[in-house]
Amino acid sequence: MAAMVRRAQGDRDFRLLHRIFVDYEAALPRDLRHGSVPEITELRHTFVGRNAAFLAIRDGDAIGCVGVTALDAESALLLRLFVAPQSRGLGAARALVLAAIAFAREAGYRRIVLDTEKARLNAAYALYRSLGFAECEPWGAVTYAPPTFMELFLD
Repeated sequence: MAAMVRRAQGDRDFRLLHRIFVDYEAALPRDLRHGSVPEITELRHTFVGRNAAFLAIRDGDAIGCVGVTALDAESALLLRLFVAPQSRGLGAARALVLAAIAFAREAGYRRIVLDTEKARLNAAYALYRSLGFAECEPWGAVTYAPPTFMELFLD
């Protein structure tokens, strides 16, 4: 059965999102980790308005997530794309990114940007390329090296 993607809303969804963020952090190579996972209340306040988080749900359980936040008035930031290892290969990551792109368009952003580490997160990099993202100049600072910055224009 394919995963269903939905926008995170309500207490249950934000608890699921928090759990997936914890799993995401643990799955990253140590030097790529963010160092902390936002608390559930912080997630509720972050992903509102022109910001959103999406969950991939399969058999009633969250198997993946992605977030979209404002980088500036015209640019959205795609962040924390993750699908649980046992659920990969089912199209959930693609569905999550497509939901994020659609949301960013509807929210009025002109482009969506992200950062990744193409050598070690090569499956994610390949997915982004297949969806039209291209490497670009750095749009911000990150705490790991060497980052690969990417963008997709939405108009």
